[in-house]
Amino acid sequence: MRAGYENFLPDACWINCYEPGARLSLHQDKNERDESAPIVSVSLGLPAVFLFGGLSRTIRPKRYQLVHGDVVVWGGPARFNFHGIAPLLEGYHPILGRKRINLTFRKAL
Repeated sequence: MRAGYENFLPDACWINCYEPGARLSLHQDKNERDESAPIVSVSLGLPAVFLFGGLSRTIRPKRYQLVHGDVVVWGGPARFNFHGIAPLLEGYHPILGRKRINLTFRKAL
């Protein structure tokens, strides 16, 4: 993998489906046993704004526009940064319609 995690073999995939108005509040992912493994997120459908903050909820997150097919990978020192999705705007994707699907690959076990 070009992101620097050549040996990453996920064993879980979380699937989230968003419709306009839905959001994912800032949170940290601390449920996996292998904290050295990255998080790999694939965006499909409607565009979204990915919020990526710091290790404290008080650090204002940066905003990144994600479109269909974008992949975000984070790990290492940033593995526990707070992150989320801003409220999804109204729109229409030619394949998924009024939806955004996010696939998040993880090493859970």
